[in-house]
Amino acid sequence: MALGAEVVRRIVADGRYNLIFAPHQRLVEKAPEVADLMREIGGLPHVHCDIDGFAMVDGSYTGVADVYLGDTSSQVIEFLMRPRPCVFLNAARVAWEGDPNYAMWACGEVVGDVAEVVGALDRAALLHAEYAAVQAAFADESLGAVKGGATKAAGEIVHVLEAIPSR
Repeated sequence: MALGAEVVRRIVADGRYNLIFAPHQRLVEKAPEVADLMREIGGLPHVHCDIDGFAMVDGSYTGVADVYLGDTSSQVIEFLMRPRPCVFLNAARVAWEGDPNYAMWACGEVVGDVAEVVGALDRAALLHAEYAAVQAAFADESLGAVKGGATKAAGEIVHVLEAIPSR
């Protein structure tokens, strides 16, 4: 967590960004220092910390965020339902290109040094056009057909219900 804490502290100290810090619940369980960091930064006006709220899993944060900053998370897929800038932190300096475990990293700038994170956030909106098509393809491949949203889902439910024989 030391590296992750350094990234968070840099962004918080920069002060230009509103930060939603919602680490995975398992991370908090395995690394109690995460809760300490949240207590340290959580009272700042431009920081929102969530350790166990429903918004962590209902898409609220991915829905309102302007930029995704993280590593490998299924939340990237939710975020990319509406393609937006992404920055990925390669803290372990893995050889990620061509590795399917890191396929989402083709959707944004990948930085390997904590010192590069704020600069990457600054560039994210400017570089987004380079990644938008890759993001859309990644989301389509990961999510399947989602066009039509709730209307399509409701139609499918009605179709199934109509197929049930009446008694």
